[in-house]
Amino acid sequence: MANPVFAPYKLFALVQGAKEFGLTAPDVLKGTDLREDMLDDGKVHSSVRQYLVACENVIRRCDDLLLPLRVGKSIHLSAYGLYGFALLSSATVRAGFDFAVRYHSLATPMFSIAWHIDAGHFVWTFPDEGRLGYSRPLRRFLMTQQLGQHVTHVHDIAHVEREPIWIDVAFEKPARPAIFEQELGCEVRFAKSSTAIVYDMSILDDRPPMTNPVTHAMLRETCEGLIGAVEYGGGLAGQVARLIMESPAPVTNMGWVADRLAITPRTLRRRLAEQGTTFSAISDQVRSELAKKYLEAGGFSVADIGDLLGFSDTKNFRMFFRRWNDISPKAYREGIGKRDNAV
Repeated sequence: MANPVFAPYKLFALVQGAKEFGLTAPDVLKGTDLREDMLDDGKVHSSVRQYLVACENVIRRCDDLLLPLRVGKSIHLSAYGLYGFALLSSATVRAGFDFAVRYHSLATPMFSIAWHIDAGHFVWTFPDEGRLGYSRPLRRFLMTQQLGQHVTHVHDIAHVEREPIWIDVAFEKPARPAIFEQELGCEVRFAKSSTAIVYDMSILDDRPPMTNPVTHAMLRETCEGLIGAVEYGGGLAGQVARLIMESPAPVTNMGWVADRLAITPRTLRRRLAEQGTTFSAISDQVRSELAKKYLEAGGFSVADIGDLLGFSDTKNFRMFFRRWNDISPKAYREGIGKRDNAV
């Protein structure tokens, strides 16, 4: 979790929200190796660890839970890039929520998420909230922010004022419990065994505001390519490929993958060699497949795709694509168009 792979939109929201409570950007970002001017740079990425450090900085200076509530409510689905856009263009809210769970790794996750239907209610839950190694103050801060985010995200995707019926929270009643009901728009019950956000089940049949068959098909295909539609077989090579595929930022660093697999880079290199491959070969194969998915989906220029896949410039991307596919990106895209026209 120490590697910077996420766009810093949550850090940006945290800094802006903390200012309203008298904190400065340096107060929030101390120890993160980031500055405020870096948070709106499209090429800068952040890690879960950096976000946790920033949250701990805020907690030490402000114990008002209205801060994380407001920060969470300020983070709209549009901040999540392709992931959020795909949710907004889903065919139904139910389909969007299924997508949210499956691809949650793209959303700088602090907790895992799940949903189920219970007695005519639609219920969001957080299965690992009690197992993660957060301190009690940090867990309370993060879950409070999560509640705000979920309420905002449901508003975004349902496109109507759908308020929860009630919310159960696993932490103890805070000093000002009324702020939760005021900000979240429903009864909030504290000191429960687990956290749950409960809605009327009819919300699942609502239609998101940007539902469009063409847009939905394009984003679905692109996201499937990004998260794992391509099969890479089993074993360690398959695990490496899926980690690279599922990362929301280009992964060319073997150390990052080794950390995620809880082994050393040396061990990873040796075990891949035993399977007859290398990290760079797998990384290049994944990037080649992703490049083809982007080209097939449309909506991305060749320069955009090169940037998304971590190439220093468009020329290097073109050379890479031709080496792996014996065709230029432009010719590959034109070939797709000709096949579509023939069909």
